[in-house]
Amino acid sequence: KIMIKNILMLLLISMLFNGCFDKKKDETVKIGVILGLTGKYSDLSLYEKNGIVFAFDQINNQINNKKIELIFKDDKQDEQTNIKVVNELIKDNIKYIIGNATSSMSKVTLNTISNYDDIFQISPTASSSQFSDKDDNFFRVQTANSPKHFTNLIKLLKEHNAKHVYLIGDKNNEEYLYDYLHLFDENKEMKYEDIIDSNLSYEEILTKVKDADFIIQVQNSTDSASLIQYLRINKNTTPVISSGWAKNDEFIENAGKWANGVYFISSNYINYEDKNYQKFAKDFYEIYKYQPTRSDIQGYQSAQIIIQALENGNKKVDDIKKYIIEKETFNIAGDEISFNKYGDIKTPYYIFEVKNNKFEKIK
Repeated sequence: KIMIKNILMLLLISMLFNGCFDKKKDETVKIGVILGLTGKYSDLSLYEKNGIVFAFDQINNQINNKKIELIFKDDKQDEQTNIKVVNELIKDNIKYIIGNATSSMSKVTLNTISNYDDIFQISPTASSSQFSDKDDNFFRVQTANSPKHFTNLIKLLKEHNAKHVYLIGDKNNEEYLYDYLHLFDENKEMKYEDIIDSNLSYEEILTKVKDADFIIQVQNSTDSASLIQYLRINKNTTPVISSGWAKNDEFIENAGKWANGVYFISSNYINYEDKNYQKFAKDFYEIYKYQPTRSDIQGYQSAQIIIQALENGNKKVDDIKKYIIEKETFNIAGDEISFNKYGDIKTPYYIFEVKNNKFEKIK
């Protein structure tokens, strides 16, 4: 009898121990974060990473008494690398993914997880129209490139009587670059003459755009600034509008006086007077010692949307999607974000011009 009691006692202790262990295991929620943390586009991704980390730090990396663990992966802006890291997250049973920074890598991630209906993906900055109006598990906090969102850009081109438009961009992010061809869908009086690969030498680019009456530039901030400098120093005064990808202080710092007069198209309109933004910026500055960029904010927003969905008890993909769509509008860091039924953003694109080395909204 004593032996039986001892055996039962050991079994009970074992069950209690395993129960505690399993409980601890269940209390950790893992969230994958896939960004281009090294390489050419790392500036965008590193800002987004800071915003994401800041959002989870604010809640002490806990939601409803469950520990949150962020699993960071570097896509290196390379398709095969991205596929590899996504499969690593799938193997680790990750159900929530924040990423990617670029449209091309977001597409790779989405295609890789497409066979899994229990994984939710939200991107801070993917803007390709390829993701629009699709009932899938991909959401984003960046406005899509589309004809209806290009209204202000079309007005600007018409004001400049632009007839011969050239696109300059990095074909490594072609999903984003080729979206700008939507400008010409219903505007037959305007014609794009060529899509110029920004990886060509500056001398070749200068020669190719000599007959342009307007240039649309789709590059990151550093590359955009460098090319603008070269064009202007070599007496090319053709009006240039750059994408929101390049709209940050680094562009102005790198372009110097040549930044003035450059236009930008972007949904990134920060209301600096908004009290929610001011509090966010103050708290962010205390940690990172710089004013948050739009990429920091969008990283923060994408994280906050997942946080709010999980805080409200939504764990499964369908529940998360339903929560976001039904709530529709989120006010995060002073920015109002409204989703449609497909998880796309309703925010319009604005036109900015650099004046006195500051971005000024003109449309």
